[in-house]
Amino acid sequence: MLKTLAGFMNNSGGTLLIGIADDGRVVGLDYDYQTLKKPDRDGFEQAVMTAVANNLGADVCQFVQILFHRLDDQDVCRLIVSPSSRPVFIKQGNTPKLYVRTGGGTRELNIEEAMQFIGNRWRKA
Repeated sequence: MLKTLAGFMNNSGGTLLIGIADDGRVVGLDYDYQTLKKPDRDGFEQAVMTAVANNLGADVCQFVQILFHRLDDQDVCRLIVSPSSRPVFIKQGNTPKLYVRTGGGTRELNIEEAMQFIGNRWRKA
């Protein structure tokens, strides 16, 4: 999830659905809820925003809007992600990683690609 969010923020934004399988089936959030101290929508939202703040930076939480929907009697989460005003790196150990969304996937850029992408994407006007 974090790679996808970072990829969306580093490009033009996007929407991520949680609780929907790749084939379109509604699987809901019940399993996710069971892993939380507060097993409900509020606890899920707090967990998502804490993960974003801790791994991408607290300042980019403003680019994630969380909505919940009820489909087939199950909760589904929709994350609406806006483009970031700065490069968003995932903090994994001592090596920050830059991801971009390309088509239907998210990919990590190597250092050369990242430098070129950042120069083009956040070029000063």
